[in-house]
Amino acid sequence: MNAPDRLIQNPEQLSQNRIKLEKNKLILAEGPDALYFFVWACREYRTTDDVQVLSFGGVNELHDYLSQLTKVEGYYRVDTIVIARDAENDATSAVASIKDSMIRAGMPTPQNPFEYTRCGIPKTAFCIFPGPDQSKGTLEQLCLSTVERDPIMICVDDFLKCVQSKGEGVPRPHKNRLHCFLSGKDKYVGSTIGQASYKKAWDPRHQALLPFKTIIEQM
Repeated sequence: MNAPDRLIQNPEQLSQNRIKLEKNKLILAEGPDALYFFVWACREYRTTDDVQVLSFGGVNELHDYLSQLTKVEGYYRVDTIVIARDAENDATSAVASIKDSMIRAGMPTPQNPFEYTRCGIPKTAFCIFPGPDQSKGTLEQLCLSTVERDPIMICVDDFLKCVQSKGEGVPRPHKNRLHCFLSGKDKYVGSTIGQASYKKAWDPRHQALLPFKTIIEQM
């Protein structure tokens, strides 16, 4: 994938106190797909290599992750932290969960997603997939929004309708649509979201990505 692995840490490394903070700006992402998505986005939207991207694991692990992160050697040098997770079925609940984890960890906490705190160190913000105006959703839906006008999306939806007509359930349609789309492109077939990002599957100039672009640029 050619990702800068030395800047990527997983929750197991953190819990075993083996994390090494190499940058003073951090993005904490929910899982590997979001992690690699942000590594790609930082390359697209920043002119300097000054952001370290880490995975905090699942949404229920965020509080413990933040609490341990503040005790890691070198944390005092961190000046910016951005947290990102899926809205899932309820963006309001997701926002409340992030804020609760940040407050309990003693971190400055913004009032709303996609805005930075105005005082306190480190400066912090949090992002919710698929974006600020969505009441629910995921990273997959954000990525799908950037390719909705691709001609093969008609084929993707026809295929999923056919699958359902044969009695097959599609409980996670956003994931099914995304991976059907990637399978329909020889360049992306078999790719994860992260791998597809590196292969330029998503247009970095697409309007759906602008809130994330702004957050990254302002780190």
